[in-house]
Amino acid sequence: EFDMLFFHPSILPILAGLSNYEAYFVSDVIMLVSYLNAIEKVLLAKSDVASKAGHPNLRGGPREWFVEEFLLNHLPSLWELGQGEIISSDSAPNPSTNMYRNQNDLVIYRRDYPKISYSPKDKAYLIEGVVATLEIKSKLNSTEFSETNEASQRHKNLISEGRSGLGLQCGDNIWVPSRHISYVIAYDGPKEMSTIANWLPTQTKELGVAPDLLVDMVVVLGKGVVWRIDAFPAYEIPDRPENHNWAYIQQQENNIYALFAHMLTIRRSDSSSPRTINYVNKLPKNGIKTT
Repeated sequence: EFDMLFFHPSILPILAGLSNYEAYFVSDVIMLVSYLNAIEKVLLAKSDVASKAGHPNLRGGPREWFVEEFLLNHLPSLWELGQGEIISSDSAPNPSTNMYRNQNDLVIYRRDYPKISYSPKDKAYLIEGVVATLEIKSKLNSTEFSETNEASQRHKNLISEGRSGLGLQCGDNIWVPSRHISYVIAYDGPKEMSTIANWLPTQTKELGVAPDLLVDMVVVLGKGVVWRIDAFPAYEIPDRPENHNWAYIQQQENNIYALFAHMLTIRRSDSSSPRTINYVNKLPKNGIKTT
């Protein structure tokens, strides 16, 4: 249910047409690839510095901040970055313990959309304005990955209708997903990326959900990338079996570049706003007077 790929020269049109030999040296000849490979090494080096701390919280926190810093410096100005929970028009206040909403490490959000501020750093984001969520892991394992997929499922089920504010562009064709994009960025994980790729079909069956409700892309710095094929239509895979949902690459670099390339394909398909009538419908119907 997944495909294995080594570095393919068609992640972006600028790389198309390179031979396999040329693709091997692409990081030395393409400025953007070379730059982002250097960023990937910097992130890993900073993670190693954080690993010297004497408490786990003093290691995980900085690693989240390193990724946040990278994204803040590279995201387009129409998006903002924050952390907090995601709500819909039906979300309940003060939920019981078993109904707690997930705290997201990072949320990419539309700047033109309102949000709720609990504190300068903690927000509640309306699902209609969420572009993507990112979970940052020091070392990815199957238990944490399962929990992340469960959170992805809950978030993506908050919205049931197609949205016009977000689209993925592939050439002249625009794919408009009905839900936001879910990323995982890990500083370490299993030795082989095939292990993560094998978790996904298994967890799809365990959760009893369609693949598009789970994580869309997993980036393990210095190791490789796993992604849902239909969530990255611009990255064409030759001779893909129709029943395969996931693809992966085992590689020491080009992983932050793959994340960046994927984000480059995200764009607003038009200028209209997402459907928000459900929020208006929560207003009282009785007691209204007119003059």
